[in-house]
Amino acid sequence: MANQSDSLESVVIGDGVVVKGAFTVPSKAVINGVIEGDLTAEEVLIGPTGRITGRVSAKVIDVRGELHNTIVSEKSLIVRTTGKIVGKIHYSEIEIEKGGEIEGALSQGSEPPATPVASSTPAKA
Repeated sequence: MANQSDSLESVVIGDGVVVKGAFTVPSKAVINGVIEGDLTAEEVLIGPTGRITGRVSAKVIDVRGELHNTIVSEKSLIVRTTGKIVGKIHYSEIEIEKGGEIEGALSQGSEPPATPVASSTPAKA
């Protein structure tokens, strides 16, 4: 059973709720609604109706809904049957259930890849 301090350091975004911004959660984030922005937590659970568009960083990420953008899982990334991830994905361990979808660049290791600095100036002929 979770102790009370764990629940005080957690957040639940309910089905139908849409929030925008950057969020830091000390413990667990359960997302059944929509986050438009970045999320950092110890553990992230995206429910079947959950969707995050932004950077997600956590030790453990369990995906039953959708994640779009950059995902950094320090320990384990689980993509369930109903889960879908699109973007840059960095993980230490990964598990993909039959039916789970991943589209994008995958990298494995203890450190997330450095983001290359791209020039926005077009080359002149």
